[in-house]
Amino acid sequence: MRRALAVVMLAVVAIAMPAAAWAAPTTQVIQGSILRLVSVADWAAAASLLPGQPVQWDIAVSADAPDPGIVRIALSATGDAPLLLDVSTCGEAWTETGCPGGETALRTGWSIPRDGVEVPLTQIPDTETAHVRLTIHLDPSGGSGAGSTDVRVHAQGAGETVFVGSDGGLATTGLPLGVPWAVGAGAALVVWGAALVLLRRRRGASETEGAR
Repeated sequence: MRRALAVVMLAVVAIAMPAAAWAAPTTQVIQGSILRLVSVADWAAAASLLPGQPVQWDIAVSADAPDPGIVRIALSATGDAPLLLDVSTCGEAWTETGCPGGETALRTGWSIPRDGVEVPLTQIPDTETAHVRLTIHLDPSGGSGAGSTDVRVHAQGAGETVFVGSDGGLATTGLPLGVPWAVGAGAALVVWGAALVLLRRRRGASETEGAR
């Protein structure tokens, strides 16, 4: 009985946990003649963006230029889903614990314009690599209607421009925050109630046999 209850409770917890716990990031490489972008994000999670469950997007920007120069990095967005962005850069590749040498915050809680206009972000020498991290949140003050917004990262330098976009856009469709946990909590209560009923029946059966 205890083993069966434990198995059911584990299943309930698995159902209740946000899908982001099983994130499966994909890597996309945009290679120009000189500029190179390496994009890593979980676009499956981005397709059902929920309040309180941000999506993380890492982009490495580098160049192989014949002459010294500058690479400019910018962001743009189009769509009807209001987003808030935290944008940081790291001098090294990001790790699971963050930026090894300490990150530089460029934007915090930034409501990115959705008019398609490129907003300058930062610039680097073309001999360096910029490791940009976007943490994208659904703006809770933007209403609850469904929609999507496409965010693009642009790099320009040595007479070339390349960009990478959010795959299919970041959509607001999905259950509101707390619904998965509410479902899980409800299921847990049902399981617990059923367990109590079974235990009482077993006790009643044992007492009846003892009376005999």
